[in-house]
Amino acid sequence: MARRNGSLTLTESVFSELRTDILSGHLSPGSPLLPGELKIRFDVSIAVVREALTRLAAQGLAKQSPNYGFTVMTLSKSDLEDIIEARSINEGAALRQSISKGDVLWESNIIALHHQLEQTPEYSSNDKTRINDDWSLIHSNFHRSLIEACDNQILLDICDRLWNMSELYRNWSVPRDSNRPIANEHKALMQAALDRDINHAIDLFNAHIQLTIDILIDHDKSEHK
Repeated sequence: MARRNGSLTLTESVFSELRTDILSGHLSPGSPLLPGELKIRFDVSIAVVREALTRLAAQGLAKQSPNYGFTVMTLSKSDLEDIIEARSINEGAALRQSISKGDVLWESNIIALHHQLEQTPEYSSNDKTRINDDWSLIHSNFHRSLIEACDNQILLDICDRLWNMSELYRNWSVPRDSNRPIANEHKALMQAALDRDINHAIDLFNAHIQLTIDILIDHDKSEHK
């Protein structure tokens, strides 16, 4: 049943739970999102379900088509390459602006989230090939905190949508690479931002996301040999 407590509206609650199901892999690529079934699951009206699904589509997590209704988004290798290129352009611009405008509260938030990220296991204790949901959320919040001081809301919205789309692919195709020093990458990115070294921070960010796509594509190739 959709949560009704706190400040969440019914639509926000349904949207949030479906978003978590998609990003965690509980709903696989191409899975139908049937309003009738979701209405029963969440005990809400069809209108609420449709509004939540429309928001998912707007964030790049679902697709709406005349013949099939709403389905979970699917992504190809070429899609991922396009997303990473778009992230480099847009998130790089947001990062540049954020570093130049961030204040002490911005710095404090980055440091706090980085500490949480360091203290949270990246992979599930029950399945070492599955990303820990808690780590995934903190990871998302950490990257968002780096660009939070950017005051261009349209640019931030674009970054959020691109992040969601890249997370879809990463969570569905996740390979475990124990040799990747991802904690060091995050620490270096944080330090460059706090040092206000804009060009270095952007270089580190681009290298960070490029390594992610290289690992995913190499993993995909090995899976289809």
